[in-house]
Amino acid sequence: MQLQDYQTQVQQLIHDSSALDFSLPELTAFINNARTRVALDFACVRTYFTNLSVIINQETYPINGGVGGAIITNGGVYSSPPTVTFGAPPAGGVTATGVALMGGTGSSQFVQQIGMTNWGSGYTSTPTVTFGSGAAAATAQALVDVIDFHAVAVLFGTQRFTLQWWPFVRFNAFLRSNTLSAGQPGVWSNYTEQNKIYIYPALPDQNYPLEVDAYVLPNPLVNTSDADVQINAPMSDCVQFYASHLALLKGQNFDQADYYRKRYEGRRAEIANTRLPVRRSNIYQSSWRRVQRGW
Repeated sequence: MQLQDYQTQVQQLIHDSSALDFSLPELTAFINNARTRVALDFACVRTYFTNLSVIINQETYPINGGVGGAIITNGGVYSSPPTVTFGAPPAGGVTATGVALMGGTGSSQFVQQIGMTNWGSGYTSTPTVTFGSGAAAATAQALVDVIDFHAVAVLFGTQRFTLQWWPFVRFNAFLRSNTLSAGQPGVWSNYTEQNKIYIYPALPDQNYPLEVDAYVLPNPLVNTSDADVQINAPMSDCVQFYASHLALLKGQNFDQADYYRKRYEGRRAEIANTRLPVRRSNIYQSSWRRVQRGW
């Protein structure tokens, strides 16, 4: 589905194929707002963040607006760890900080990972990452437009461990009683109302690499030929109805606006009832034993 397809759908629904009542930029704004609504209602847009880093002795991390790490694109050549500098967020935010974790020895060291010392806050776009002299380069992993986390995994050596998720009340009651618990993260909980996740043990003993499967908001469509690769069918079918609702609200045609809001809600309910087939993970109920045996 391209932006121009959405525009044509909405124009037909509101009887404005000649763009007399609403310009294409106006329709584009309504369509992007509708895509955001669909993403919130269906939680259908996801991003898998890698190369994040827990902070030594820190229990909480921002769900949205922080910088969790960076992807190293060039390790450079160093005799000692270079400084790491992240670009600043908009006014009111806190700048992320980190240190270079090195590989190699002597004068042939290279940047292997960035160990975060502060994820920062308030970022609305991916900041730059700069190093001291030595040609290292990296791309920051900014958690921008994140709605919530779906799953969290920690890497240790060659192993990837998926952390258990506990509801916060249970997590707080049973796991946070020991405020000095230390070690490799094993459990996490979200406190979405405060834009935080908590991990247990509360005091990680090193900068463990972290991976996060997150629900996110879609990127805006700008050009008419832009394809919507984030909201797929059948959820994309709802965009036209909510965008029409928003357009008619602006035109103060409240009866028709209400009609298309109901069409949106009806289609959303239909999709919610039919989009996910029943999946059987393993009919033999012994999947791990069979994986270990190689069949």
